[in-house]
Amino acid sequence: QWDDHEVTNNWYWEKRLDADQRYKEKSVAVLAANGMRAFLEYMPIRQNPDNRDRIYNKFSYGPHLDVFRIDMRSYRGPNSENTQTQPGSETQFLGSDRIRWLKQSLPASNATRKVIAADMPIGL
Repeated sequence: QWDDHEVTNNWYWEKRLDADQRYKEKSVAVLAANGMRAFLEYMPIRQNPDNRDRIYNKFSYGPHLDVFRIDMRSYRGPNSENTQTQPGSETQFLGSDRIRWLKQSLPASNATRKVIAADMPIGL
């Protein structure tokens, strides 16, 4: 499962590392690209031939089990105080394309059991 520690703790795209002396590389985009490359080279995951960087997917194990692996790190909004009362860019975890994919894929699945594999706890 892709996690924030492949890049930097609690990372998001706009995170600033300028003041953090632990990092020689200050660009989160560079760290994320390097982390994603290392993750995909090391982890034996089935890649999507149309988008090799995509790590959310559905795996069927016979007629009774579908596992939906979601990516809650690559498309998330910035860290905040978590006091938002309305959905917005600061509350984003999956991104609109991933939410749409999950909403379409879950009801389309005919499996007896459906499992959502997530790297953070979620409530449905």
